[in-house]
Amino acid sequence: MKRLWVLTLVVILTSLRAAAQIDDPAYIVEKVVTANYPVAMAFAPDGRLFYTEKATGNVRVVNADGRLQPEPVITFAVDSLVERGLLGITLDPLYTENGLIWIVRTKPGTSADWPTNEVIRFTEKDGTGSAPEVMLSTPITTGNLIHNGGNLHFSADGLLYLSMGDYGEAANAQDLTMPQGKIHRFQVTTDGLIPAPDNPFPGSSIYAYGLRNPFDFTIDLETGAVYAAENGPKCDDEINRIVAGGNYGWGPAYGDRCYGMEAVNVPDYQMPMISFNPTIGMSGIALYDRLEIPQWQGNLLFCNWNEGALQRAVLDANRTRIVSLEPIDLQGFFCRIDVVVGPEGGIYFADPAGIYRLMPQS
Repeated sequence: MKRLWVLTLVVILTSLRAAAQIDDPAYIVEKVVTANYPVAMAFAPDGRLFYTEKATGNVRVVNADGRLQPEPVITFAVDSLVERGLLGITLDPLYTENGLIWIVRTKPGTSADWPTNEVIRFTEKDGTGSAPEVMLSTPITTGNLIHNGGNLHFSADGLLYLSMGDYGEAANAQDLTMPQGKIHRFQVTTDGLIPAPDNPFPGSSIYAYGLRNPFDFTIDLETGAVYAAENGPKCDDEINRIVAGGNYGWGPAYGDRCYGMEAVNVPDYQMPMISFNPTIGMSGIALYDRLEIPQWQGNLLFCNWNEGALQRAVLDANRTRIVSLEPIDLQGFFCRIDVVVGPEGGIYFADPAGIYRLMPQS
C-alpha cells in the first residue's frame, strides 16, 4: 500500500506540475544580515524585522533600512541544548498601540526545578525591550531534549495559537490531559491566557492533537485556515491542514510504519495534505499572501532542513488541497529554519548563519 501511495503521489505531482506551472517570476536572492542561529522571524508594521537567536537568548531587530541594530532588543536566559532555546516570536495584534512582542523560550532548570518552556510577552519601544511577563509555563519533566515545537502566531480574530511538540514522549500526543503534542488556541485577557471559548474540548486550550513536533505553522488571515509543518520519525514529514478537534495520528502505536496518506486507527483522524518519505526536516512554513509575485499568491512556502531547499506548495482554489509541488531556485543560498513574507512582498528565509531575502524584480 505504501509503495503504491508513493508511486501515485509522484505521478500526480508530476502531471499536475506540468499542467499548473506558470512562468517563474524574475527575482534576486540576497543576504540581509549575518545571524546566530535565527529560529523565528516576525515583521512589525513599520517594516522592522524581529527575530530570535536560539542559543544566545537574544531578540534582535533589523531596521527597515536593512541594518541590524547593534544591541539586542532584549536577552533571555535560555537552555539551548539540542532543540531547546529561544524559539518562536510574534507581534501582538495591537502592537502599534501597546508595543507587545510574544516569544517562546526554554527557561534553564535548577537543582530543584526542571527546565520549562515558557510563553513570554514583553514591551518593545525604540528597539529596547522591557517588562517581560510569563504568560504560560510548561515544565519539561523528562531528560528529553527534543520536540519542543515552540512557535506561536495570532489569527485575524486576535486568538493566540501555540505549537507544542510531544517532548519526546509519543503517548503525550494522544492524551488530552497533557499539553504536549498539540496545537493550542488561547484568548488573551487582562488576566492572561485562557482557552478560547469555542475550542473543541470545553475548558481546554487544545485545538488539535496527535502531533509529534510541529516546528512551525502559518495562519491564512483571509480564510482562517491553519497549516502546520510536522516532523515525522523516519518518514511521514507532513504538511497538515489543522482543524478544530483534529487528530493527526502520532502516538505510541504509530511505531516506525510509514502511513503516508493511509488512514490511521485513531479517533477524528485527519490525513495530511502531503507526506514525505524519507523525511526532509520540515521547518518554517508561510503562506504567500502578497501581490508582488502574483504567480505565487496563495501558495504555501516551506523550508527543507536536510537539503536547505525552499519549496512552494500550490493549493487548489479552496486552499484545502495541494495540487503541485514546485522547487524555488535560491541561487546558492539555503532555507533551513524559518520563512516569512515581508511587507514589500519579499520572501525572507534563514539558515543557522544568516537571514536572506528573495525579492521580485519588475
